[in-house]
Amino acid sequence: MSEQKPSLEAILDEYSPDNNEPKTKVGRVDAQKIINSTVDSPDIVQKAKSRPPVSHEKSALFDNALRNEQPADAVKPADLSRHKIAVVSSDSMSEIRTNPQRKVIPSGVVTPVQMNPDEAPKIRRMSESTRAKEADGKKYKKKRKGKKDNDYTYAKETPDGEYMYSPPEFKKKKRTRIQIIQAAESPEGRKQITDIVPSPAAVEAAKPVEPAPRAELTSINLSEKAQIDAGQLDVHITQEADEYMSVHSKRKRTKRIVDFNYYGDVEDVGRDIYELKSTISVRVVILAMTAFLSLFITISNQFQLPLLDFLSMSHIKTYLTTHLVLGVISILSSMAVITKGVKKLVSLKADSDSMTAVTAISCLIALIPAFLRPDLVTTENIHIYMPVGILALFINAVGKLLIIRRAARNFKFVSKNFDRHGVTYVTDEDRAERITRGTLGDFPILASMRKTDFLTDFLRYTYSSDMTDEYCKKATPICLIASIIVSFFLTFFCKGTFFNLDSAAFGFSIFSMLICATSCIAMPFVVNIPLENVSNSAIRNKGIMLGYQSVDDFYDTNSILVDAGSLFPEGTVRLDGIKVFSNTKLDEALLEAASLTATAGSIMSQLFTDVIAGRNGVLYPIENYSYEEGMGMCGWINNKRVLFGNRELMTSHNIEGVPTKTQEAEMVDGKKDAMYLSISGNLAAMFVVDIVADRYVKKWSKKLCKNKICLFVKSIDPCITVKKLNTLFGIPEDMSRILPKKLHEDFYEETKKAVRLSSSMATTGKFSSLAELLIGTKVVHTSAIIGLILQTASIILGFGLCMLLILSKAFRSNYVYMSATALTVYNLVWAAVTYIAVSIKKT
Repeated sequence: MSEQKPSLEAILDEYSPDNNEPKTKVGRVDAQKIINSTVDSPDIVQKAKSRPPVSHEKSALFDNALRNEQPADAVKPADLSRHKIAVVSSDSMSEIRTNPQRKVIPSGVVTPVQMNPDEAPKIRRMSESTRAKEADGKKYKKKRKGKKDNDYTYAKETPDGEYMYSPPEFKKKKRTRIQIIQAAESPEGRKQITDIVPSPAAVEAAKPVEPAPRAELTSINLSEKAQIDAGQLDVHITQEADEYMSVHSKRKRTKRIVDFNYYGDVEDVGRDIYELKSTISVRVVILAMTAFLSLFITISNQFQLPLLDFLSMSHIKTYLTTHLVLGVISILSSMAVITKGVKKLVSLKADSDSMTAVTAISCLIALIPAFLRPDLVTTENIHIYMPVGILALFINAVGKLLIIRRAARNFKFVSKNFDRHGVTYVTDEDRAERITRGTLGDFPILASMRKTDFLTDFLRYTYSSDMTDEYCKKATPICLIASIIVSFFLTFFCKGTFFNLDSAAFGFSIFSMLICATSCIAMPFVVNIPLENVSNSAIRNKGIMLGYQSVDDFYDTNSILVDAGSLFPEGTVRLDGIKVFSNTKLDEALLEAASLTATAGSIMSQLFTDVIAGRNGVLYPIENYSYEEGMGMCGWINNKRVLFGNRELMTSHNIEGVPTKTQEAEMVDGKKDAMYLSISGNLAAMFVVDIVADRYVKKWSKKLCKNKICLFVKSIDPCITVKKLNTLFGIPEDMSRILPKKLHEDFYEETKKAVRLSSSMATTGKFSSLAELLIGTKVVHTSAIIGLILQTASIILGFGLCMLLILSKAFRSNYVYMSATALTVYNLVWAAVTYIAVSIKKT
């Protein structure tokens, strides 16, 4: 069976918004959908229980067992209390799984193994196997009716006597289908959902097998009948040879998978991207060579440059044949673009590929009548515009290469193990309005980060359509219809008829000229160039932007929801001094403060990093934790009430011995803060805290303010205020807000961890990455609009210049301004201007 590799155009077509399956245009609500798992996690699948031994086999278990000749009465109690030692090798220990709750049944004395220094240790033989001891011990256990023994068993034995642990089996309670569905949809059932999605092969293998119908003849006597009718046998083979080979061999796939839906798809998706990248790279190389040759031949003939004789217009047949061969090679190498573009145009859903396909096909069609009337080409009554068509295909291939390069770069990042945070937005309008009330005067578009175990819909977002497709949906048919009308009218006006070779050659030449003047060959640059620049910059900052769907989702974002921990990464909160009160032990005070701040998730836990480094196990558990807004936090440790906060917290709880404001000002600099610790109603310590701004957070905070994006911070630390944010990061006080305690529940709902998350952008949780991605969407959107304006200007100006030349007197005598060289230079100039314009704006 021939191998059918899908092209990038087919993939883009599959993920186009006009295709119903699958959907490409992911809306704000659709992007939040999570694909649930349908199979159990491999680590909880139990092994099948081994077959119990038959009666005549049970005795074999005890054959050749060593018998203790000493009677049981002769064994002294002191012998039973001696420590028994069994020596095993390190390699064997890694294979033995132990159970900490196992009850060891005492047995006879085991003689320690004598070992030589150079000899590897050996484990005991089967003579005193654990299985024999278990069988002997079960005689003294009481059997309970209706219950199985939950103790483990040793099911596998190697010839050397090594025992492998088999997990016990538990009898599952039988449930109806309705009960299973209700349990899965319940809140408790949803918590048990894993991040594993079955592969298509697993789903196919899980389908029930239908037995084949039984034939009338089930046996044949081969000695009596030499000729055998295979159709009469009760043998039905439903699997073809190719199917069998595809299942039982490791040959390459010929069908592309739907998407990156589970970790098992890493190899398949990576192979798809690699194959597409190789295909597009080869196409770019071929089109670069054909475009260069075609353009060189045309310019050399136009300006009388040195050229081989058979390529000059004096040898018109070879000249036309060369252009025809170059055009055919270019179109065949880009057949996927041509096919997709024509299909989209016929179905009235044209895209950027449709405009490229129309340009290339019109140039090739106009070349065919020229073979029948080569004298018109020699006298320059008609022109060959094949260089423009090949150039359009080349730039289209470059745009495809940018897409697949971005996909490969992002997939390399996504397939690695990192702290995944998907960028989402608040879909609940009431909640978004509550959070942003009093700060935003516009409709709130609130973005946030959610931690997740797996990011779905990678390919769907990567190959999503962009604004140029929507633009070409209207521009392509308009340019095509206008060019057809003008060429028909001009042919009839100049030639008087349509039914001769001169009229056909002239009409197709005029049609090809108008199409090339309005071809917008730089359309693939409009979105892919700024998206490539922003994506390449973001990935260096540990963030990924998958495709243009990210721009559609987030370019109008006007607010961000973040936790204070992301604004103050490790090292920005420093301990400048400590003052101890009431004869408090410093170590105890530090440990209790570290326990309370770590449990609360406060940025003040950074103060005690050195204290709790490597001692996370000794942190005290916190009971009845509570947060008092604007003052600090409270909790109970070993029946002692612990308070950690500012002066107002100590005053509200009537803590005595708090220094006066004058004394506090003497000990604390104006830019620093004083935090107090109280234990059991007594002031224990005062911490002088110095908070500094991270330079990257400060840099991107200022850029957010320039882009009119407000900041909403969830913090439980009283020293983090709007004024503090203004002092540290330069954020205007009217563009930031510290969320009150009543909105903390809304914050948790929008930022809680998800097992699987569909998101077009992702970070490692860094604030700078989130800010750069959001600003990048605005940069791409603005650059794309500028590019579309320039391309629109090229269409209007090109069509207008052609009409002026047609209406001028020079049209009947001189066609030099309508030559292929002129139109090629015209398109190259607009392509260069577009490339520069969309590349200027940076994040």
